[in-house]
Amino acid sequence: MKIFKRIVIGLVVVIFAIIIGLYFYLLSTAPDYSGTVILDGLKAEVQVLYDNYGVPHIYAQNEEDAYFALGYVHAQDRLFQMEMLRRAAGGRLSEILGEDLIKVDKLFRTLGINQFAKEHARKFLNADTAAFQKDALAYQKGVNQYIKTGKTPIEFTIIGIPKEEFKPEDIYLAVGFMSFGFAEGLHADPVLQKIRSEYGDEYLTDFAVQTPPDAIKIKSYKGAIKNSPGDSLIATIDEALSKIPAPLWSGSNGWVVAGSRTESGYPILENDTHIGFGQPAVWYEAHMEYSGKSFYGHHIAGIPFGLLGNNRHSGWGLTMFENDDADFYFETVNPHKVNQVKFRDQWEDLSVRKEIIKVKGRPDVELEVRSSRHGALINGIMENAPEEQAVALSWILTRETNEALQAAWLLNHAQSFRDAEKAAATFSAPGLNVMYADVDGNIAWWACAKLPVRPKHAVSKLFLDGASGNDEYQGYYDFTKNPQVINPPWGYVYSANNQPDTVDGVLYPGYYYPKARAGRIVEYLSKDKEWKSDDMKEVNLDVVSISAPEVAKEMATVLKSLNKEEYAPLIELLQNWNGDHKSTDTAPSVYYNMLSQIYYLTMKDEIGADALHSILATSVPKNSVNKFIKNESSPWWDDIHTRSISETRAMIFDKAAQKTLTLLHESCGDKPEDWVWGKIHTLKHKHPLGVVSVLDKLFSVGPFPVDGGNEVLNNLHFELDTTGYFHVTGGPALRKIMDFGAIEKGETVSPSGQSGNVMSSYYSDQAEMYATGKFRKMLMNKEEIEKASGNRLVLKPR
Repeated sequence: MKIFKRIVIGLVVVIFAIIIGLYFYLLSTAPDYSGTVILDGLKAEVQVLYDNYGVPHIYAQNEEDAYFALGYVHAQDRLFQMEMLRRAAGGRLSEILGEDLIKVDKLFRTLGINQFAKEHARKFLNADTAAFQKDALAYQKGVNQYIKTGKTPIEFTIIGIPKEEFKPEDIYLAVGFMSFGFAEGLHADPVLQKIRSEYGDEYLTDFAVQTPPDAIKIKSYKGAIKNSPGDSLIATIDEALSKIPAPLWSGSNGWVVAGSRTESGYPILENDTHIGFGQPAVWYEAHMEYSGKSFYGHHIAGIPFGLLGNNRHSGWGLTMFENDDADFYFETVNPHKVNQVKFRDQWEDLSVRKEIIKVKGRPDVELEVRSSRHGALINGIMENAPEEQAVALSWILTRETNEALQAAWLLNHAQSFRDAEKAAATFSAPGLNVMYADVDGNIAWWACAKLPVRPKHAVSKLFLDGASGNDEYQGYYDFTKNPQVINPPWGYVYSANNQPDTVDGVLYPGYYYPKARAGRIVEYLSKDKEWKSDDMKEVNLDVVSISAPEVAKEMATVLKSLNKEEYAPLIELLQNWNGDHKSTDTAPSVYYNMLSQIYYLTMKDEIGADALHSILATSVPKNSVNKFIKNESSPWWDDIHTRSISETRAMIFDKAAQKTLTLLHESCGDKPEDWVWGKIHTLKHKHPLGVVSVLDKLFSVGPFPVDGGNEVLNNLHFELDTTGYFHVTGGPALRKIMDFGAIEKGETVSPSGQSGNVMSSYYSDQAEMYATGKFRKMLMNKEEIEKASGNRLVLKPR
């Protein structure tokens, strides 16, 4: 017995020692927020003050040192995030994560983002004569100094990632990855083409292939400037997107109210960019002061310039433009020579490049990427794709010169309205809506993109004819023809990824989002009142849908007609719903279960689960749900697998209601009052290592029950599926409000925290604030920063 007791005690001591050792090891990997570090590459001493939310406030004696320090501190907090992003965009995930990621790597290599990055780095970052080049390269030197001298993130050790210095092309990989998230046509076009090819145009009538008639369109206006004194393809893309260990953009809200309508007399800017959630959060905040200049920015991993931000003169926010910048072309292959395709009356050779994909624990995979004049043939990423059905992808990002880096630098340094306007005109891809304001009282919205002139007959959401020459771009519109609003008499500008109005009679095609968010913003901003920053918080956190109740009432009407007593609770909640999506509400639980079941019961039989999952992730069904639900004669209602029965809308709704009741009883309880939204609508910030349950508890953050839903202003959105749960997959990746009458009192919040290091006290300190709708100050006053900071990191040149 004594021996047994000693063994148990010994085991406990060993386990305890292992736990203590592991804890201290993890602690040793935590970022250093105070102390002195001697570094190669600096010209003079830099002081970094960290505030009580871990935001670095960089005080440098010159501009290049400021960007060097930014790179260093950014890497200290987010090196793993930087690494995963560059590997995803460059098609190098299999190298560290194994064969499960080969399809993802094939997709990105075929898209050619790695080639785009190399070409643009060679073109724009091969010298350091221009100011943007000096700053970009200084930032990357700072990143690399941390890689050489700093601590190794724990994720590198667990996965076995070698530490490699960053190259100029890695900056453009980040630009390319961001652009990929904007290219909604990659999801939607193949599905729409499949529906048309296999079932005909009749089935497309229930989808908004063109702009729906009830769309809220952004009016253009230029006022005076103010001065101060395929299935295999579908399955491949859908599967690849589900495995990417980095979040993608999915929308955004932004608006500016003119000083004539605010209490302060200065413009107020609001922005919340909608991006897939992950851990760490997407944006990294940093504030820089150097040589009389000042900038507070939100940064993407690996990109040196803030894509959102403000200096002491001006500021801006972003949303996705949603213009269609990707077109698929059917190519006619020469039956006698597979490396030729037809264009007009001639056969043209395809260019061919070899891509070698390194795979952890397996031999290298060779991928042959063939390209026509239109772009890469995407057959290479599909399994067993027939040679005679070649499809090429034409994407503005990879076919035109991209100066997004220069544009971002110009915005960061803008000291006048014209500076900002020049920056907006410099963007080509991805398509962005830039909402702008300055202390002179100017407000503006620019739709920023290189917009192709398409033939009038071409429908960009369907595959085009690559052989005839009739579907070719006829040039590009000048930026002066891009939709834009400057100092409008109605006193505000905004974007919720909705359709801009015509310019010279042209309605630019795209995947614009429906009236729900845009209409709600216009409803709020049209009110006759003097606006304050606190008023903007109410708008930002609003969770009322102006369109879903109409669909819910139609569901209730159909269910009533079935005369089934068990549906009474569903009918009552759907009929009386005001569109509110609070976590304590019950109607959203019924509505989204019903909607999901209806979609899967009607469309899965025709197009399959992969295609349905892919199209439901786009704006297309969101624009057409009302029309579809109300169309009693839609061909979709009939199940093609039951030839002896012609299903009707009522029959489908009946099945959907049965499944909805079953799922609600399982997930929430038997009583209707128990069906609260917060039980099935929760937010969790998942770390890439969270796929391992033990590591999930350490690295992931949450879950939190949250207000919000699909296409409300607080757009905490989710996938429609048949599980009965609607876990949040994306939403506002930050919330920001800035009154230009008090630039040092702007407010923001991160979904989780500043740091990507699990041992940092700033890893998840904002998660609960975010989930409950709270904000914090963006500090720009040095005295206030010093009071809020107990941490001072001094960077000294060697």
